[in-house]
Amino acid sequence: MKNGKRAGRHGLMKMTHYDMVTTENTSRTLCRILGAWIQKTALETTEMPDFEALFREAERHFLSAAACAALESTGLMAYCSPEIGERFRASRHAAVRRTLLMDAERGKILSEFEKNGIWYAPLKGVILNTLYPRYGTRQFADNDILFDASRWRDVKKIMKGRGFTAYTVGKGAHDVYRKPPVYNFEMHRMLFDNMETPFACDCAVYYENVKSRLIKDNDNAFGYHFGDEDFYIFFLAHAYKHYDGSGTGLRTLLDLYLYRRSAPFMDESRVAAELQRLGLTEFEAVCRSLSDKLFFPDTCAELTEKEQDMLRWVESSGVYGTLSNRIITWLSRSQIGGGQFTWRTRAKYLFRRVFPDRNWYMLRAPFAYRHPWAVPFFWVRRLFRGVFVNGRRNLREAGEVCALREDQLPLRNIARERSADEK
Repeated sequence: MKNGKRAGRHGLMKMTHYDMVTTENTSRTLCRILGAWIQKTALETTEMPDFEALFREAERHFLSAAACAALESTGLMAYCSPEIGERFRASRHAAVRRTLLMDAERGKILSEFEKNGIWYAPLKGVILNTLYPRYGTRQFADNDILFDASRWRDVKKIMKGRGFTAYTVGKGAHDVYRKPPVYNFEMHRMLFDNMETPFACDCAVYYENVKSRLIKDNDNAFGYHFGDEDFYIFFLAHAYKHYDGSGTGLRTLLDLYLYRRSAPFMDESRVAAELQRLGLTEFEAVCRSLSDKLFFPDTCAELTEKEQDMLRWVESSGVYGTLSNRIITWLSRSQIGGGQFTWRTRAKYLFRRVFPDRNWYMLRAPFAYRHPWAVPFFWVRRLFRGVFVNGRRNLREAGEVCALREDQLPLRNIARERSADEK
């Protein structure tokens, strides 16, 4: 598998040291079990974990299928209750079925791309799935495929011809196609929205000519892939986009650990230079050291303060982040001078949820962006849907914004220091 400019400083709240036999250390226990499975080593413990809590934590992080395989490999499954054991196995069976179906469907879609002369490059989980010790143990929601953006109409025709429903097309970085029972594809015209966040904007510029960073496949006419270094850089940029938004979970750290094991001969000097351009040097270093300590059972080193901070945020996020974390991130960016969140900052958040800024329209409502006279009508539609369609969800969000206290949540203050040429 075989690249804007910031130097990063990323921190969270302090976290107490985990002990394996306490309730609070469920995620650390999960990581140690997964680590023993990956390393093919025995797991030494004097006390059995709380398997029900372990299953809940694994489900939150999309790791229950991997945890099932790990429990079977380490012999711990024999100590599960029949009910919990069956829940683990059902999760693994569902993950294997989903992987089989998605792999077969993706092959047929890419065959259509080949027939129509559309270049493409499978991304992210499509590659990472192959790195797990057992087939189908990396759970996922969709498959991501980068393709020739100029051929989006042809891609839409291909997908609809295969029975897919187009949920979003021409908005943001990717088009979404779904089909029962489990098929879900994100077709990327670009890798990052150029108006989503300042970091995503930097990444959009960095990947503006993305095809030049790809390597031609040897076994087809139109397929491409990232080299080892570029895959790793993109993986980290994508991970940080989520980390800096709603959060990202333990699966990201496991993915990173497995990828580095699979690519031991990366050009580290090139990776370091590109990460510095993106401002991800420290983020990568903390992710790497934390994942090593979590998934290598023989490692007895204590977590550093930054590793503890990161783990607290990751644990709170689950696989796709949380509403609370998203609110925290937005308020942290908007709070002038730092400190406690003011009511002015909270009010601004709620105002922007109802009346988005102009950049939002470019990505999500292009007609209103091109025709400003339509914006007031869009406001009326948005208010109507916000009250009568999504009222309960929006009421919950408004309640979270008003009730949020920094001392009761795993608040993380992320600040990126710009490089000298940006200042």
